[in-house]
Amino acid sequence: MKKKLLAGFIICAVLFCTPFSQLNLSSDIITQTPPSDSVAGSTSQQPLPEANPNAPLVIDSSVGILTYFNQCDPKWGGAIYGGNDPISDYGCGPTALAMLVTSFTENNMNPAEMAAWAYSNHYWASGAGSKHNLIPEGAAAFGLRVEPLSRPNSETAMSYLKNGYILVALMGPGHFTKQGHFIIISNYWSQNQVSIADPANLENTLIPWDIDLILSELSSSAQSGGPIWAVRP
Repeated sequence: MKKKLLAGFIICAVLFCTPFSQLNLSSDIITQTPPSDSVAGSTSQQPLPEANPNAPLVIDSSVGILTYFNQCDPKWGGAIYGGNDPISDYGCGPTALAMLVTSFTENNMNPAEMAAWAYSNHYWASGAGSKHNLIPEGAAAFGLRVEPLSRPNSETAMSYLKNGYILVALMGPGHFTKQGHFIIISNYWSQNQVSIADPANLENTLIPWDIDLILSELSSSAQSGGPIWAVRP
């Protein structure tokens, strides 16, 4: 089953983004240092080739079909988040929230639209990305149910995934970021592995990840009930 899912991801990569043979699976997300521990989301990535707007990449998540957005997509990557921060570098929070809202509510919002909403509701942090409360408060504002997980272990995380929740994680330094970055833990994969939706890195989204590795790299300075928020419709 999981091999078929990965094969599906590979096909989507070929159709909508860049040939899978050209993907560099060893690349890291580069992030800049935010001025405060209560913000997250400054990244620097090479833009992805423009996807087919009529055929978005979708992922089978623990809640249902998840529409995948990448903050570096040319359709919105250059749009400004807040005063002067491009979504491609600082928009992981709005991009992650846009995935959840578009997929599991009746609202359709792309990352640029969600960034505008976040800015107007005071979740933008200049030069750093988003305040941590964007995820729990933003998800709730669109009718999603949210449970904070401040001290999760692998058993707890897996249990939530197997019981109809999707997880948003605030990551610290490691494989996904050098400072702060939101990702979505989208589904149970097999044994101790999970699938993710990384707003800044399609390559990370195409492969399974060890849940213990993810938990070991969670932000140690998360606020607003983090570093993980369990979300369901």
